Amino acid sequence: MQASDIVRKKTGDTVLGIILKIDKDFYGARQAYKVYGAQRGHCLHPKMVNGIGPTKDGIQDRVMVLWPDKGFTYESSNNLEVINESG
Repeated sequence: MQASDIVRKKTGDTVLGIILKIDKDFYGARQAYKVYGAQRGHCLHPKMVNGIGPTKDGIQDRVMVLWPDKGFTYESSNNLEVINESG
């Protein structure tokens, strides 16, 4: 994914947009503190952390897309599908 690629949303939207700018590593993390083995009804607090594990989405890029009907919007990189790669 790079600037001037043609994209659409992964939700099945038929509207195509053009990538104008990509902000690398804008949001997210690769790992997080987690509480493993917690049972229903127990109170959880930050000192109960007993492990480190991967996050669901990882690190995401923020992408500025020009849509023909909405104008400029920022989208998360995992919500876009590249249709035509430039270059």
